[in-house]
Formats: sequence, structure tokens, C-alpha cells
Amino acid sequence: MIAGHVRSIAQQARAAGPDGAPEAQLLTILRTLVHQHADAYPALAAAMAEPGGHDQALDFGLARILDGLESLITRRTGGS
Repeated sequence: MIAGHVRSIAQQARAAGPDGAPEAQLLTILRTLVHQHADAYPALAAAMAEPGGHDQALDFGLARILDGLESLITRRTGGS
């Protein structure tokens, strides 16, 4: 899972080319789209308007994968 996640992020970065990280490009598109529909999705529009959160897909994904594995191990071993 970890190797697949890292490979996916690397492929996205390579596809983005020298113009920037894939998250930055996607965020620009999503901000425009959400802004156009802010009346229907006010909470999402407010969250998208906040700065930060860019270029963190690798760290975020790794943390979620490891959280999931920890949960699985805990359930299987009966630990807490």
C-alpha cells in the first residue's frame, strides 16, 4: 500500500510537469468550481477559501494508511 501510494504521488508530480504540484493545480480548479456554487455548499466554500493544505497528499495519505493498519492490528490482537 505504501509503495503504491508513493508511486501514485510520484506519477502525479511527473504528470504535473514544471508548472507545479498536482494538488496546486487541482486546488485552483476546485476553488473556482466551489466558488461558483458557494450558495449550495457554503461550508465547503468557506473551507476552500482558507489558505494552506496544498502539497500534502503524500504525508496525508501515508498517515491514513498507517492509521488504518494500526486499527487493523489493534482489532486483530484485541489491544486497545
